[in-house]
Formats: sequence, structure tokens, C-alpha cells
Amino acid sequence: MHSEFTLVKDFALIMAVAGAALMLFRHLKQPPILGYLLAGLIIGPFTLPNPPVGDVETIRRLADIGLVLLLFAAGLEFGWDRIRRLGPIIFVVGLFEISFMIVIGYQLGLLLGWTSTEAFFLGSALAISSSAILLKMLRDTGSLLKPHSQLIVGILIVEDFAAVILLTILSGLASTGTTTMADIGSLLLKLSIFTVSSLVLGAIFAPRILKFVSKTNSKESLLITALAICFGLALVGQELGISAAVGAFLIGMVLGDTPNSKEIQEVMHPVRDMFAALFFVSIGMLVDLSLVKEFIGPALLVTTVFIIGKIAAGTIGSFIVGNTGETSLRVGTSMPQTGEFSLAMAKVGSDYGAVGTSLYPVVAVTTAITSFLYPYISKSSGLLSRVLHRYSPYLVKRQVVNATNIVGTLHTLMAVQRNNTHILRRLGKLFLINLTIAILVITFGTFSLEFSSIIGRLLPGGHQLWGSALGMITLILAIPPVFVMWKYLNRFALELSSHLIENNVEHKSNDQHKISILLGSVLFISMTFALAFLSLPFISKLLFIGGFSIPISVAILVGSFIIASKIAVRIHRVLESAFHRTFLGQTE
Repeated sequence: MHSEFTLVKDFALIMAVAGAALMLFRHLKQPPILGYLLAGLIIGPFTLPNPPVGDVETIRRLADIGLVLLLFAAGLEFGWDRIRRLGPIIFVVGLFEISFMIVIGYQLGLLLGWTSTEAFFLGSALAISSSAILLKMLRDTGSLLKPHSQLIVGILIVEDFAAVILLTILSGLASTGTTTMADIGSLLLKLSIFTVSSLVLGAIFAPRILKFVSKTNSKESLLITALAICFGLALVGQELGISAAVGAFLIGMVLGDTPNSKEIQEVMHPVRDMFAALFFVSIGMLVDLSLVKEFIGPALLVTTVFIIGKIAAGTIGSFIVGNTGETSLRVGTSMPQTGEFSLAMAKVGSDYGAVGTSLYPVVAVTTAITSFLYPYISKSSGLLSRVLHRYSPYLVKRQVVNATNIVGTLHTLMAVQRNNTHILRRLGKLFLINLTIAILVITFGTFSLEFSSIIGRLLPGGHQLWGSALGMITLILAIPPVFVMWKYLNRFALELSSHLIENNVEHKSNDQHKISILLGSVLFISMTFALAFLSLPFISKLLFIGGFSIPISVAILVGSFIIASKIAVRIHRVLESAFHRTFLGQTE
């Protein structure tokens, strides 16, 4: 009873102080985030002699829920379709920015006299921006749906996935001193399967579930259903060791493309705002003023390098992929904010003793400083653009103009090339879609075998029978995409040969046609062999029947194969259509 009273008291205090700070900063026409951070600093465990908040750990757990809801709501407002239209651009900019910041952070760590391990931890921490704070600022300024914000959200998605990979690498370095490629490869596979499955299966089932619930005309039902879907996928992400917030953001984007997205946003607003306030107040509670005094020198240096580096990396990366100077600068000035992943990376190193006592405090102080500076930095692109235009030397301006012309020319040439290879690219995408479907079916089938023993205890027949049935069903479901892959692969080979002949040979002949057929055969055999080799460990597990060899059961399985094959074709059509809508924005 005492702990329950403490939680109620803490929650009431946080809401009261956050509300007062919000009103004050609204009156002063300052960003609300600053008010929440200041409220957290005041009532946090490090500021007053007798901290008013008694159960800090419980508050932080509730704040984790706030992060999940915040990113779910952001994905809901944005939608996956806008991200999909950006295509590979977000990966180019995101990877460029992350690589740039890791190198800069690593060199800065060495400059501070830290070990190479500590320097790598610092570079990794500085490579990731805070999705929660950036998305909150974009929403508060009403620019979430503007073109430069779409690119920012795409970069944040890349950064969040990169953060999960970096955390795995850093955890391995901290605990054992090394990280195996097998661990990284396994994580990448899980990330890919989780992302594709969330987007595709969400696109298949979520609209149908919401359509059914919306028939009740109950906002309460719609809210509870949306929250159930949100936390369900967040839980899956957490269990897979990826991230609950990433799972919530993905399913939020899926729901953002459904006809019910506006209704969900309306009912989500109060819940989102309450937990968002709790999250940002909890960030302010992390600020230890004694650490600020002790580590202010290195923290100021790290903060300065981080802000300049993030602005430069975001601006250059956005400019390279064809954006204007103004848009690129807006992207760059919107990125300098460390956050939850940065703190997690520093904490991993400290918990395992892989780094010295300086890394975590420096990253924590940097996070605090950037949190208070970020609202002003994010709105500085116009001022910075005018200053650079006025005071930059003539040679620098000339080089920028030349670079702009070169980038424009390259993008024009690439556009022409894309037009010339439109059919090839389309066939390649269709092949990859069916390849992904086959991989997902086999992966889920292999995973389902883990539950055959449970099913065998609940239903008659034993786990060997049900294991064999699950394996057979999986193989049946994999047949349609494999067959369609074969069809598209042959068409791709013929189109590729035809494209090469058209570009290099003036007059076609039967020999060139035979070469096209031969090339198709070679490609088909090579791809089939590669796919079979990679799938062998999974398929062998699916084919394992053990001691089950009763003839009548085998006959049942054969009969089931014939019936289920027709069902499998229908299921494949649904999956292929969902992949088209999700990744190509169209249906066959």
C-alpha cells in the first residue's frame, strides 16, 4: 500500500510540475520540451537535498511506455507510404551520417586520451540521434509532413536500426572483448525478417482488424485495439532483442496508411501527450548537476564536435542524394540531439567495465546540453544559411555551385539510366519480393516447429505427427513463391540479354537469342543452387520426421499436400499483393 501511495504521489507531482513548466514555456513562446526537461531537472534525484520523487525506477519504467507510445504516434502520423517513396535515399544519407560520426567521435576520443575501445564507444554514441525528441520537435513546429521532415524521419529509422546493431557489437566488446560476425549476421537477419514481417503482415491484417472494430462506432474500442496492436509488436521487438520502440514505430507507420488513421490519431492524442510529458520529464531527471560541474570541459568539447559534425554530415549526405542546399541544411540542423540509445551504449561500456569512469558522465552531460540547445539549433537553418551566404569566401561559394551542378548532372544521368532499365528493375523487384516471401515462410515454419511438442501434448497424434505436418505445410506454402521466382528469373535473364544486345549489337540474330536463353539457364541454375544451399539448414529441419513412419499417416499427409497446394497458391497471391502495396506502392 505504501509503494502504491508513493507512485500516486510521484505521478501527481510530476504532472503538476510538468503542467506548470509547460504553461510557463508556452507563455514565453519557447519549445515545450525545454519545460519538461527543466521540470525533470528540478524534481530529479540529483538536484534538491531531499528529492521529492520517491520511486524513480518505477517512473523510468513508465517513461519507457511513454517512448513506445511517442514513436507509435509519430509513425501513425507519418505513415509508411511516405518513407517508401524516398527509396534508397534514406539508406545512403543515414549510413553516410552514421559512418561520418563514428569516425569523428573515434578521433575525438583518441584526442581526449582515451583508449581505442572508449573512443569507439564514444563514436557510436555520437552517431545516433534521439528519435523521440526530434519527432516531438517536428510535430510541435507543425513541420512533420514537410519534404525535409520526411527525409529526417527516414534517417531516424536507419539510425534506430543501426543503434540496435551497434549495441550488439558494443555489448560483445564490453563482455568478451570481441564480437563475432555470426552474432552480427544473426541480428541483421532478425532485423530484416522483423521489419518485413511487420510491414507486410501488418498491411494484411491491421486494416481488416480496424475495419471490423470501427463498425462498433466506439472510440474506446478503436483506442484499445490500436494500443493492443502497438504493444503487441513492441513486445515482439523486445523479445527478439531488437527494440520495443522500433516495433511500435513500424506498426504505427502501417496503421498510418489505413483509412482509420485519422480516428486513431484523435483518440491517441491525450494518451500520447501524457506519456510523452512523463518521458521527457524522466530525461530531465537523469541530469546530475554535480557531473556537469566535474565533466563540463570534455562534455563541452564533445558537444561542440557533435553539433558541428551532425550538421555537416546531415547536410552533406542530403546534398549528395540530390536535395537543394536549403533542404539539406534543414536536415542537418535537425539532427544534433543525442538520446536514449547514446546513453544505453555508454551505460553498456560502464556496466561491464570496458570503459573508464569518464565516458558515461560525458555522454550524459552532452545529452543534457544538446537537449536544452536543440530547440534553437533546429530552427537555425535560415540564419545559418544567410550567414554562410554572406561571409563565405568567393572560392567556397564557387565550389558549392560547381558541386551542385555536378550532383544535378549525375542525377539526370541516373534518371535516364533508370528509364532505360525500367523493365529489368521491375522484374528484379518482383523476384526479390517472392524470394523474401519464400524466406519468411521457411523461417516462420522453422520457428513453428519449436511449438510442435506443445501442440502434441494438447492434441492427439504426438509431437512427431504435428512436427511433420507443420514442416509439410511450410514446404507447401513455399512452393508458389519459388515457382514465381523461376518465372521472373527467366524473364529477367531474357530482358537482360536483350538489353545488352540492343546496346552493343546493331543487328540481332538467332545466335544472340540462343545466348539469351543460355544466360537465363545459367542464372536460374546459379540462383537455385545458391538459394537451396542457404535454405538447406532450414529445409532439413522441416523435413525431419523422426520415428514417424505409419503408412496411413503418410497417406494423410500426401492427400493434405494436394488439397493444401491450392490454398497455398491463394495465400501466395495475398502475400505478393501485400508486398506490392508495401514496397512498390502498387498491386499486380
